[in-house]
Amino acid sequence: METEPAGTLMRPIHMEPSRVLIRPAPSYEPPARPVDEVPGGAPDTSAPATVPGAVPDEPTRRPRRALSKATVDARRHAIRTITLVLEVIDRRRTVAHLEGLATAHLIDQVTALIRLTPPGGVDGDTAALRRVHVQMLSPGTAEIFGSYRRGMRVRAFAARIEQLPCRVRATPGPRHPVLTRAAEYRWQLVAFTLV
Repeated sequence: METEPAGTLMRPIHMEPSRVLIRPAPSYEPPARPVDEVPGGAPDTSAPATVPGAVPDEPTRRPRRALSKATVDARRHAIRTITLVLEVIDRRRTVAHLEGLATAHLIDQVTALIRLTPPGGVDGDTAALRRVHVQMLSPGTAEIFGSYRRGMRVRAFAARIEQLPCRVRATPGPRHPVLTRAAEYRWQLVAFTLV
């Protein structure tokens, strides 16, 4: 075995060139939004917003669809009703607050659930609605899903609302001098599930 005398430099080791090609990782961040989409931003007319790698003739983003009145009404009803259901289950409100907003059989189910829930709410914490998503199935039917917080835990819910005929009292006027009952379609909660 040969040894080199002390004080001499070691000879460099010659390695074969590597066959591995290293390239930078692709960007996984979404492209920056154009100025006209940023709240409070002014539209930039000097240059159109483009996405890297997009074909020039293709639209770079889908235009926002205007929400229909039914979708806006369904979402408003869902937020109001589900908030009330959570408050009723926690015994912050009475079941009477759900009348006209939910069907009779659903009110019966909530009443039965209250009997099984301890007086301080589930785990002693009150529920707070976090997110609500609306999926329209038809102009008169929507499926609702989302999340709510109870203490440090986030839980899910699912629901269904439909526009059902409700009897309302018509106010007397020149055409109808006598007080009559009329039917009107209103959103009502028909199914609800907590996870």
